[in-house]
Amino acid sequence: MTSYFPDARFFKENGHLFPYDLRYDPGDRAHLNLLDDGRIQFRVVAESGLAAGHLVLADGTGKGMSKTGPGPRFDVWEVIVDRPSQSFSYTFAFRTVDSKAVHLVPAGVTNAVERLDRWVLNPDDLAPFEVPDWARGAVIYQIFPERFHNGDPTIDPVGVDPWGAPPHWLHHQGGDLIGIADQADYLADLGIDAVYLNPIFFSPSTHKYDTVDYYRVDDHLGGNAALERLIERLHHRDIRLILDASFNHCHPGFFAFADVIASGSKSAYRDWFVIRDYPVTVTVRPHRMMQSNWSDPDAYLEHLRRLHDEAGLPVVEVDDDGPPVETNYEAWYGVPSMPRINLANVEARRYFLDVAIHWITEYGIDGWRMDVARYVDDDFWVDFRSTVKRANPDVYLMAEVMGDASHWLQGDRFDATMNYTFRDLCLDYFASGRSSTDRFVDGFTRMLAMYAPQVTEVNQNLLSSHDTERLLHVAGDDPIKARLATSFQLLAPGAPGLYYGDEVGMTGDKEPASRGAFPWHDEDLWNRTLLDTVSALTWMRRRHRALRYGNMQFVWRSVDAFAYTRSFEEERLLVIINRGAALGAIDVPVRSGRPQTMWGPGRARPSLGSVVVTEVGPLTATVIRL
Repeated sequence: MTSYFPDARFFKENGHLFPYDLRYDPGDRAHLNLLDDGRIQFRVVAESGLAAGHLVLADGTGKGMSKTGPGPRFDVWEVIVDRPSQSFSYTFAFRTVDSKAVHLVPAGVTNAVERLDRWVLNPDDLAPFEVPDWARGAVIYQIFPERFHNGDPTIDPVGVDPWGAPPHWLHHQGGDLIGIADQADYLADLGIDAVYLNPIFFSPSTHKYDTVDYYRVDDHLGGNAALERLIERLHHRDIRLILDASFNHCHPGFFAFADVIASGSKSAYRDWFVIRDYPVTVTVRPHRMMQSNWSDPDAYLEHLRRLHDEAGLPVVEVDDDGPPVETNYEAWYGVPSMPRINLANVEARRYFLDVAIHWITEYGIDGWRMDVARYVDDDFWVDFRSTVKRANPDVYLMAEVMGDASHWLQGDRFDATMNYTFRDLCLDYFASGRSSTDRFVDGFTRMLAMYAPQVTEVNQNLLSSHDTERLLHVAGDDPIKARLATSFQLLAPGAPGLYYGDEVGMTGDKEPASRGAFPWHDEDLWNRTLLDTVSALTWMRRRHRALRYGNMQFVWRSVDAFAYTRSFEEERLLVIINRGAALGAIDVPVRSGRPQTMWGPGRARPSLGSVVVTEVGPLTATVIRL
């Protein structure tokens, strides 16, 4: 039977109607994306078992798709086409390994393409998704300022603990921006491209996510002048600076909330917050804290009582049967010292947008890492991006979103996320060993397909942070496992995020243990092998553009090892990661005339259509130039 539609049956047969798992969303930049060079990228995430894929146009012609995975459960099918001059309609067609035809249309899998069964694309509807070029593949070094280096003890808070004491969430140790600036050569020698600082604005806490004044660097960190000096010293060494802030919550001493404390319902700032009753009050039930097995209740009570001294916030202790701690205003996770800011309020929104551009235009910072982005009014981030990018299009915007951050990474909010998905994949495989190679490769394949390539290039791929256990701790304090995980981190796509001290073998459980003092006071504690590995690979990323910008293709795997290529322009590298025992000869199906080992163990020689690698040692990473 002749069809009225040339694309109805691309393979000249009806489509098979098994419920195949095929995922394509043209509203997601991971699936339909305008690339930097003006071409258009189409991606379909599919269950394994498909042998061929095609982008099918309404005139019946098809453009072959390539498999950029594959993973054990998921394959990623991709095709890149030149940008057409006018709108066009399209569908997808696949062949299974047993030669069945599969048609994918907007409604899902179907037997054939009919009149209303096509996606329509107007190329003019695709907006550019531009990320800062300097952030592509950049190595980002995260510093918790209070614990990195004490450059000026004369500005320490009263009663600081000795440097290197067991970290306590309420106790300072004297780290400051002066100390970071003093170690600028250490950071440069380490080969990093950017420093990301946890919050530095005026606050009584060690973490400073409860900010009192967003226009003032904390005096105990050196004040605004110390930030100017730090930026100057970093920029002189071609290192960028990213600041961190929470626009979701503040300290009760923040001027607007302080006015609410003082003026109650008559405050001009009452709508900057969500308040259920006046006066704003914290109600504490110490006996309920004890009954609830509250962690360190005495310290928390001390903290709450300080709020009255610091901000005049009423803290009332009662002995009834209510919650252990209760506020009559909205606060982040109910924490009294962090009242939530209502960014739906026009004046509050304007204030924080002004804060964002102030540190860019007046001080020259290079990026923002924004805390708890999921909890902030969603449309605020659209205003935030447009405001910041007008001030400086080269500013890097990173969100803290734990999990799938696709919603925030469509080109209208953030450039990147703190990639905790990367962390969990790596820790399960390298540190705890809970994940099989198949599961790791499958998860990594799926993660790469979650985001547009522009995002993947700048996502901060971390293994530790101020909010998590350190890598070495999760690895059972085994530095060899930590070294292998870090090697993969530095050899994978994205922007590796190094947490201060991990490179010398710092360990620590969940915070505050993960926020210990950098061991400048005792270099005998440093793991020099780990430090040398980090330095070698950061500098290798600078010399080899394929490691910084190249795409990734898994090409081989076994029970405890896998291999992938990184390719950019004419450069191709092969990376072999082995978490198990020494490998015998392995035959990797990639072509090379004269393969050469660049780093790590292993001898490579060409074979017919492949590279044979021998002498790959246990728990090692190997890089081979193809």
